[in-house]
Amino acid sequence: MCAGVALALTVGLAAAGCGAGSGGPSFVAAPQATRAAPAVSADPLPPLSKFVTQPDGSQVTTVSSDYLFDSNSSTLMPQAVTALEQILPAVREHPGRISVIGYSDGLGRTEDNQKLSLDRAKAVETWLATQNIPSSVLDVEGRGEQGARDGVPDASRRRVEIVLR
Repeated sequence: MCAGVALALTVGLAAAGCGAGSGGPSFVAAPQATRAAPAVSADPLPPLSKFVTQPDGSQVTTVSSDYLFDSNSSTLMPQAVTALEQILPAVREHPGRISVIGYSDGLGRTEDNQKLSLDRAKAVETWLATQNIPSSVLDVEGRGEQGARDGVPDASRRRVEIVLR
């Protein structure tokens, strides 16, 4: 206990000697630090050029609707077109049917999500048609909240799949 008191007194006396009236050097603050703001850029869109072969032999590629559309919108964003162009070679070479399937998460009304998922699938279908993909080979489907939990904002559920059958 005496050692603790002695230490406190020593620290107190040393601190008392640091004042402006102690005759020691005066305190000078460090210069204001400046830091450049970091350069931040958006993450690149995931590559869509890869199709995954399913057990039934079909091939599917999936893209999050967050990359294709604004919230509650079925209008393709400009960067979505750039991403969709990556899959065009595989789509053009495919001799069979092509399904475009829209999904939504569990937020909102079931009826609204069903319509939104179908409208988004139709937007991708319309874009494919502008790229000389015949509408006669395209099947469009909106699956709404299928597989999503009610009231859960699950980004993995908001997607559009393109299936080469």
